[in-house]
Amino acid sequence: MVIVSVVLFSSAKLETFFVQASCALVIWRATLSFARQATTKSDKVLAAAFLFIALVLTGQCILYIAAPTPSLAFGEWRVSVWGTLIQYTGLLGSIVLTFAVIIATNYDAMAEYRHQAHNDALTGLLNRQGLDSHLASLSKRSFPHAAKPLGVIMADIDNFKCINDVFGHTFGDIVLARFGGLLRPEAGAQICAARMGGEEFLLLLPGANLKSAVAIADEIRANFVAQRWSPHAPNSRFTASMGVTLVQPGESIASAVKRADDFLYAAKRRGRNCTVSSEAAGETAHGLFTCGDNVDAETN
Repeated sequence: MVIVSVVLFSSAKLETFFVQASCALVIWRATLSFARQATTKSDKVLAAAFLFIALVLTGQCILYIAAPTPSLAFGEWRVSVWGTLIQYTGLLGSIVLTFAVIIATNYDAMAEYRHQAHNDALTGLLNRQGLDSHLASLSKRSFPHAAKPLGVIMADIDNFKCINDVFGHTFGDIVLARFGGLLRPEAGAQICAARMGGEEFLLLLPGANLKSAVAIADEIRANFVAQRWSPHAPNSRFTASMGVTLVQPGESIASAVKRADDFLYAAKRRGRNCTVSSEAAGETAHGLFTCGDNVDAETN
């Protein structure tokens, strides 16, 4: 642009105006495009900085238009009042952009630190600290007074210690990551999935009734059984046990999680590879409802 301006214009003022106007158009276009895509705090800070730069460049163009037009060489124009004013506004824009980059970088670092602190590196799900933070915010927003039901699923990979002992811890990590992937909610879903520790996982299902929560739990269980493990363990099938309940009106989420955990261990006692919950309509003789592959007529 500088070469074009030198060829087209003999005036230092017009040369500089052409360059500034071209830069302003480029920055405005970039700003509008960036602002539409900005989602994180760092993106929004940078979008605001680009907007400021675009406004500065536009203001400089207005100053060029308003400035008197004496015949000055470029060096003389630069040390004139108008040239000095334009240079200082450009310096201000550079300072703002520099600080914006620093702030955005810090936002990104903080977001990454928060993600690492609250998420399990192996599965990508919330870890215990992230779950506690989510439960605290959920309790403040919704419970115990909300009428909207909340399904709770506790899940545990069966005989996981044996998997580690036979196939090694590296393969055990693969199993954990695969199981975590089955629990991971789709983008935009309100489901909360967390790794409680070891091979134990938790799912929170806002708006779910007991029937739908049991169906989701047993679908996850069946999908895990259907997984293939070539080349590590091509002839092996692994299973999981599930405990399902709902948060009752006036009940704390922690209490419901404890009950789901009790149902999980009931599933273990019933032979594993099944889903156990409280029977919603007409309890069984044992007060529990069981479904899954490892269920016979007497148990259910």
